[in-house]
Amino acid sequence: MQRMSMWQIALRRLEMPVLRFLALFVGGAAAAGFFMAILIITLTGGLAEGALFSGISGFLLLLFLPLLSGGAAIVFPILDVQRSATLIEKEMHMFITRMGILSLGEVGAQSIFDILKQMRDYGELATEVQRIETLVDKWHTSLPEASRIVAQQSPSPLWADFLDRMAFSIEAGQPIDEFMRSEQETIAEQYTTLYDTRLESVDTMKEIYVSLVSAGLFGLVIAGIHLVLFETGSPTDAPIEIASRLRFLLLASLLFTIVQIGGVMSFNSTIPEDPTFARDEMDTPFRVNFLRALVGASLITMVLFAITVIVILASWQEVSAQWDRYGLLLIVAPLSPMMIPAFMVGREESQVLRRDETYPDFIRALGGTAQARSAEPSATIKALRGIDFGVLDNSIDRLEKRLSTRIDSDRAWDYFTADTNSAVISRYTRIYIEGSQSSGQPAATAEMVSRSVGNLLSLRRRRALSANTMRGVALGLLIATVTSLNVTIAIVLKLGDSIAGVAEGFVETDVSALSRFGSDLALPVMEDASAVGENIRMFKIIVSILILFQVAAVSMISNRLRGGGKTTALGQAIQLLWVAGITSFLTSVVLESASGIFGV
Repeated sequence: MQRMSMWQIALRRLEMPVLRFLALFVGGAAAAGFFMAILIITLTGGLAEGALFSGISGFLLLLFLPLLSGGAAIVFPILDVQRSATLIEKEMHMFITRMGILSLGEVGAQSIFDILKQMRDYGELATEVQRIETLVDKWHTSLPEASRIVAQQSPSPLWADFLDRMAFSIEAGQPIDEFMRSEQETIAEQYTTLYDTRLESVDTMKEIYVSLVSAGLFGLVIAGIHLVLFETGSPTDAPIEIASRLRFLLLASLLFTIVQIGGVMSFNSTIPEDPTFARDEMDTPFRVNFLRALVGASLITMVLFAITVIVILASWQEVSAQWDRYGLLLIVAPLSPMMIPAFMVGREESQVLRRDETYPDFIRALGGTAQARSAEPSATIKALRGIDFGVLDNSIDRLEKRLSTRIDSDRAWDYFTADTNSAVISRYTRIYIEGSQSSGQPAATAEMVSRSVGNLLSLRRRRALSANTMRGVALGLLIATVTSLNVTIAIVLKLGDSIAGVAEGFVETDVSALSRFGSDLALPVMEDASAVGENIRMFKIIVSILILFQVAAVSMISNRLRGGGKTTALGQAIQLLWVAGITSFLTSVVLESASGIFGV
């Protein structure tokens, strides 16, 4: 049975034919975009001269907004299918390990479908299993046929290939335990290949992202120069008139922001989430201390932010005139206390990663000892105390003490996984306990778990290399962005001052006559230079906002590649914002000192 294309899978999930999808979704989205464009134009003064979307800009809005909304409606089902594929493939490595371990037991006494129905904690993969269950239970389809039907419609080729092999194995009469164990190596190889392919695509996406950001910077530079040279106005202009002057700068800013959002969405859809911390509700010392630090840092940040806002409002004219020098520093300074919980999380993440690296040796030794001694859990753990397991030693010691005090064994292991604070250790420990109890073969179970964790850690190390590269790219790109925009500000500022000075010398001169005489070489700003200072001020503020967007985007992208949490991403964003603020300050000082370069 040939696997469906992404488009066919997307339409199947929508449960509608192509024409209906185009009419209802795509056509509806395009119509909504058209009416939204009309509403925006109406609210901003229409198409008349001086309006925000006067002239050709209004017609472009009427054209492009329906195209963008309709295109988004077309792309969304594909992105949803891709997201499902990523979520399925994220769980495949652990899923197949669990299935292999369950096959060590009395599989002959139960069907493979009974094993599949135990897989309820695997997110999108569990949904795929539910589809098989529905076909078998409600539609009375044979398990091989149901597997092939789900494989045909699956967004993940990895999962689809597994189901096809499983269906063939059942029909060929291959022993299920043999099939499950053989799939360990097959899935591991396919998963590694898929992971490497994703990492290669990430490298390509990095280059595309840098290119698009560079193109966006060029657009901002052009828009900034246009703002000063070709847009006139007065300090008493209404907000709509100010927005009209800024329309090209706002358009360039919108495109720059879309690039940042698109970059985040692209990286998130390509790279699966890799959580570091265990997800349970136990109050460990680290979690208590982190919560206290987070609350304290948040309160201090709010106080500092309020003070900063008061200072800015009280001296707005002076601060805004030097916004390119002090703006980013004023923004990042109140956020700095949040670095304390971010530092705590970063330190804990490094400890968790070290525990993960030690875990395969521990679980292999645990399984071998349990198989050889056939003793109670506390005695088995006690027998391992002479072995050095590095950063896991303290957690193992506390586990042994809990087991020796006759605490419920499952509860003691829950405390152990919470103590390690590792998502990998938490999930694989549950698999080991379940598998060793059901199969009675702790050594074989531990070997499977150890091998699976080792493969996962190997892939994580490759991912870390890509994350480090992205972090370097993000840092260099941010410095280049800030420097380029500050150079633009310096050029625009010098041009504005120079042209304003020239314009003052032509107070009694008919500029239109000069324009005709000079073949239209005269600039609009020479007729009215009163708004030059205000235009430059707004350009500085908009630039700083765009830098904030870029910092947020590269922080989320880098953190996604690295596999950290939201607090880690916040810490990275604050660090990058400090880099941007210091870079902006230094470049502004240097450019002001060398202002003669831009003189006339």
